Amino acid sequence: AVVSTQSTGRAVGFLNSRDSTFIYSEVYRIIPGDWPISLIEPFIYRSLSSVCHRYRSARVEKGLREVEWCRTRLERVELTRKAVKVTTGRYCSHCYKAFTEPNCCVSEGGEVVHVTCLSNVS
Repeated sequence: AVVSTQSTGRAVGFLNSRDSTFIYSEVYRIIPGDWPISLIEPFIYRSLSSVCHRYRSARVEKGLREVEWCRTRLERVELTRKAVKVTTGRYCSHCYKAFTEPNCCVSEGGEVVHVTCLSNVS
C-alpha cells in the first residue's frame, strides 16, 4: 500500500541496488518517514556496513601509523645510545674543526658534529 506509485517503486529499487553509490547521510534525510524499514532494508544494511568498514579501516591505518612511529623512535633511540669515541685526530664533519671538548652529537646522517653545528646540519 505504501509503494503504490511507479516512481516510488523505482526509487526503492534504486536505493536497494548494489550498483548504486550514495552519500548515506544525505539519503537518510530525504527518505520519507512513512516508508517501512523493511522496504529499504538492503540499503540500510549496506550503509551500516560501509560506515563500519570505513571506521575499521581508519583504526587499522591509525594503528599502522603508530607502529611506524614506534619503529622510527626506536631507531633514533638506538642511534643516540651508541658511544662515540672522540680522539685528538677527530674533526667535526660540518665545520672541520677539531673537537676540543668531549661534547658532540651524531646527526641523523650519522656524522659526528659539534653541538653548536648540529642546528646547521640538514
